[in-house]
Amino acid sequence: MIHYRFILLLFTLLLLQGCGGGGGGGGDTATTSTQQGTIHFLTPASVTVNENTVFVITLRTDSQTATTFQIVSGTDQQFFNVDSTTGKLSFLQAPDFETPGDSNGDNTYEVTLEATNANGVSAQQTLSVTVRNIDDTPPVFRTLSNISITENRVVVTTVQTEDESSVTYTLAGDDAGALTIDQKSGKLKFKTAPNFESAVDTNRDNVYQITITASDTEGNQADMDMNITVTDIDESAANDTDDDYIPDNIELLIGSDLNDPDMDGNGVEDGLDTAGSHGDTFFDKLWHIRSLGTATNRSGVETIVGNDLDVLPLMHQYLGYNKGENIIVQVVDNGIDSDHEDLEENMDLTRSYNGLQIGDPIGRDSHGTMVTGIIAAQAFNGKGVRGVAPFAKIAGSNWLRQSGQSIAELEKVWLTGEGANEIAVSNNSWGIYFDTDTDYENIMAQGAATLRGGKGRLYVFAAGNDRDINGDANLQYSLSNRYAIAVAALKHDNTHAEYSTPGSNLLVSAYSGNYYDDSPTIGTTTIMGNSNHVGTVQTQTTWSEDTQENYTFVMNGTSAAAPMVSASIALVLEACPALTWRDVRYLIAKHAKQVDTANPTWHQNAAGLWHSTDYGFGLINPKGMIEECTAGYTLLSAEVNTAVSKDFNLLIPDDNTPYAFDLNVTDQMTIEWVEVTIDNDNRNASDYRITLSSAQGTQTTLIKEGSQSPSWWMDGGFRFGSAAFIGEESIGTWHVTLTDRIGNNTGTLKRIAIKIYGHR
Repeated sequence: MIHYRFILLLFTLLLLQGCGGGGGGGGDTATTSTQQGTIHFLTPASVTVNENTVFVITLRTDSQTATTFQIVSGTDQQFFNVDSTTGKLSFLQAPDFETPGDSNGDNTYEVTLEATNANGVSAQQTLSVTVRNIDDTPPVFRTLSNISITENRVVVTTVQTEDESSVTYTLAGDDAGALTIDQKSGKLKFKTAPNFESAVDTNRDNVYQITITASDTEGNQADMDMNITVTDIDESAANDTDDDYIPDNIELLIGSDLNDPDMDGNGVEDGLDTAGSHGDTFFDKLWHIRSLGTATNRSGVETIVGNDLDVLPLMHQYLGYNKGENIIVQVVDNGIDSDHEDLEENMDLTRSYNGLQIGDPIGRDSHGTMVTGIIAAQAFNGKGVRGVAPFAKIAGSNWLRQSGQSIAELEKVWLTGEGANEIAVSNNSWGIYFDTDTDYENIMAQGAATLRGGKGRLYVFAAGNDRDINGDANLQYSLSNRYAIAVAALKHDNTHAEYSTPGSNLLVSAYSGNYYDDSPTIGTTTIMGNSNHVGTVQTQTTWSEDTQENYTFVMNGTSAAAPMVSASIALVLEACPALTWRDVRYLIAKHAKQVDTANPTWHQNAAGLWHSTDYGFGLINPKGMIEECTAGYTLLSAEVNTAVSKDFNLLIPDDNTPYAFDLNVTDQMTIEWVEVTIDNDNRNASDYRITLSSAQGTQTTLIKEGSQSPSWWMDGGFRFGSAAFIGEESIGTWHVTLTDRIGNNTGTLKRIAIKIYGHR
């Protein structure tokens, strides 16, 4: 049994121990009394704060009554203040990690605090406050504040700082609107290449004044005022003095020697080089520009020497540069990687559209970037590939993005947008079937009548990739009008690609290849880092040397052929800027090269021109077009048209027999385009083969049986277009023949109308 007196003594010892001094080591202590209760600190014994911060922590206890706080000791107590009522502990002056003030200089400050409640019970706690180092230094610019570049260049510099944190960049200043900066990389570019002769800076003195703000992740900022001086170069000299396929004015632009055709002495003319700072790494793979008879992709199939666009001779003089007034080609697609290393110098963001807004035509799909590279990947920059018009400028639009297309947006892009008058060509590697809406051609009609100073913009389209499902380009109203240049696709052997959609409305062909595993296809740009430089023939999409995966060799389809035509037109308009849209079409038809002569769809018209529903007039020939238009060419006279129609109301028997219907044209003109509208109520309009014969005996097939849509799409009238009769005379009797070649349905031919456009 424990003696009572011993228990009392033990309690007294415990009580005295509990009332002892400070609780070193960071533990809390409490004064305890049988009458007054206890008090404990609930605040942690150590805290960490950022330098340059005054507030440390708010002290807390478990007392149920009002508590007051005070600093009682500590090796660094002189640096602190505590609010006696709220318990808010703060530094008297914000600590600086780089110049510590604590007693041992380790940026850990010691202070002992006391809390006393209303009952007079107290507790003490020693608090360790560690000061953390933060980046409090504003970014320091490494980039020069005064920069000089030649006119007609887009990229200015890449802004850099010495800051170790992640830095973002923004622009301000008088001339900030003329430039753009990548917030992350700091790449500084003009939205469109500056022209020394037409300065757009605020003072019109070719000195662009901007302020660049660099902000790091800690919130530190620094500003740098920058002056960008644009210097003049001689743009007038378009000759090629050293015969190296780089005109003199472009040699001045890129800093090359216009008197030395082989600057690096490797035995290759500078303009054909694949090495060095002025070479194009994969130029020898671009068989559509220069076919060397070698394999250019993983298919292993070699190209054929001579089967190319024959534009190399033009590159002594014409590259789209146009003496600094670059030809502008619009790409209406699903977006463009405008920061691509091989495209950025040729992007014109002041005429580009992101939806309805002027700006970067961004997009996640690579289609538009591939199309753009075929047209205008820059030449002589030590990178990648080369466009057919490698110094043309690109005005992009992402109208073809996955959602949100509207006619209003297309009207802005095709007709009314910023700088629309200067855009020479619109490339459209897309199409719309069975839509009889004429909104598309109405916009094109206005563009042809008013843009390019009244000479008209050219609208180029891919004809389609639907041959295997009996597609026909004439099933697209956007292509069955005289404003649209419909383009078919050729393989490397000058035969049509297996997918290339035929049509009497085809005007011309260009290269695309067949499929990348069985034939040479087209090398071009793709979204940076979006390709694959290793793998099998099915998975590798770029050359093994393209380790950054910024290019591709698998582009095909009429989507690849159309931009070759757009770029070819750009070269022609550089040589002959006075040409109207109609003259360009006429010269295309006159000079296109007949290919695959054994193909049965070829017909020679009365003007001596060969046309095919598989090829149009053949392979685009910009060299031939330029040779004619620079040799005293006379522009076509004013456009005229005539129309004739006739009601028939006759049942077309379902017996595979051709039934011919005559319409007499009494107006005399030289033909440029023919439209035929047929109204037939057959529930399956695709039963018919329909041909048209001109007054001079030339025949073309407007549509073949079995076309895509088994419906009554001809009921109410469906229009077909044809380029086959260019150069012929209109006057005389025309014949339309309908043959119902598929059973089970019959229809009544209600009406035929023919409209002919041309000149006298």
